[in-house]
Amino acid sequence: MTPRPLLTTDEEPGFGRHFGQTGRHGQPGRCLRWRAVAWDPLRACMLSVFFLLLAAGSHGYAEVAQPNPSSPGTTGSDTDAIPAQIAAYSQDLERLRRFMGAPRAGKFNIGIHSDLTRDLYFQTLTLWQKTDRLLFEISRVRATSPPTSADELGTSDILANLQDAHEILQQIMRALEIAPEPETRTDPTPTRPDNFTALIDLNRQVDLLLERHFAPSDVYMEITLAIDYAARLLARYPEAIRIPEEPPFEPNKQPSDVYQRLIACLRSIAHIAQILGFTVLDIDTRQTDMTQLTPGDVYMVASLVVSQLNHLYKQLGDNKPVAPAFYPGRKFPAHSYQRAGILQAQLQQLERFIAAAPTAPGEAKHDSTTPER
Repeated sequence: MTPRPLLTTDEEPGFGRHFGQTGRHGQPGRCLRWRAVAWDPLRACMLSVFFLLLAAGSHGYAEVAQPNPSSPGTTGSDTDAIPAQIAAYSQDLERLRRFMGAPRAGKFNIGIHSDLTRDLYFQTLTLWQKTDRLLFEISRVRATSPPTSADELGTSDILANLQDAHEILQQIMRALEIAPEPETRTDPTPTRPDNFTALIDLNRQVDLLLERHFAPSDVYMEITLAIDYAARLLARYPEAIRIPEEPPFEPNKQPSDVYQRLIACLRSIAHIAQILGFTVLDIDTRQTDMTQLTPGDVYMVASLVVSQLNHLYKQLGDNKPVAPAFYPGRKFPAHSYQRAGILQAQLQQLERFIAAAPTAPGEAKHDSTTPER
C-alpha cells in the first residue's frame, strides 16, 4: 500500500486548518542557487548527476513511512485481515510503550459496544488521529489525512485506516531508532478481544503516550461536528429550530458529566434508529466507572455520536459534505457539557419530528432553502 505523503510544520496547528505540501520526504523543499557560469554540456550533465546522488543520500531528509512487510495485507477477506492488522499494530505499540517508559492502559468498560462497520471505522479514524499527533510530537511532521468517503463505508475503509495508522507508528519507531524484533506474531485467536473492544484499548493506550493528550477542546470540536450534522437533519422540517439557544454555562463539570450527556444523545439517536428500522450500537453504562473517565474516553463517545449521525444523514438522502470544526481555543469539560446541551435539544426535536412522520431511508431530501433559526 502506497503511504500517504507527509506534511511538516514547526508549530502544531489547530484541527481543521490546511497545510502546505512540502518535499516528497516530508522536509521543506531545498533549492540550490547557482551563479551564472559557462559549463560545457557534458560537464554540466555529470555535475547534475553528482548532486542528484548527493541529495538522495543526504541524512537531512526524513524517511517516508513504508509498510511493514510482516503486516497483513489486503489479500483475502478484509474482514479476516482486520483482527490481524489490529494485532500487528498492538505488538508494535507495546514495543513503543516500553521504549518510552509509559504506563500500560488498564482495561476499561466504556459502556458502549458495537460491531457495526461505521462504528469500527470511526474508532480506526480516532486511532489514526492519535497516532498522527504522536508522530508530530516526535518528528514534527504530519501525515495526510485519510480521504472522506462519500459512499457507504466498508471493511476495506476500516482496514485502510488501520494500515495507515500502523505505517505512521512505524515511522515513529524509526525516528526513535527502535530496532525491529524477530517476527513472533501468530494468527488471531478467539481469546483476543473483539475488534471494537481492541480498538478502544489501543486508543486509550496511544493517548497515554501523548504529551498533549486528547483534551476537552478535542471533545468540543467533535460535538460541534455532531451539531452540524443534526442541524442538516433538522433542515428537513421547516418548523424546526436548527441551532437551539445555548443552555446556561455550568462551571465545575467533570468528564463524567459530558459523558452522561453524550450517552443521552446516543439514546435519542437509538430511538430514532428504532423508529426508522436502523441497527445501532449497544449502550449499557452500569459497569462504567465514572470516576475513571478521561477526556480521551469522552472523545471516543463523541466520535460514536458523529458516526451515528453521519449514517443517519446518508440514509435519509443527504450527501453534502459537512465541514470539519476548527480549533476553538482551550476549553474545559464545562464548555463541552454546554455544547452537548445544544446537541441534546436538537436530537429531542428530531425524535419528535420523526416519530410524528417517520420517513423511509432514501425518501427524504435536504432542503437547502430552509432558513436557519
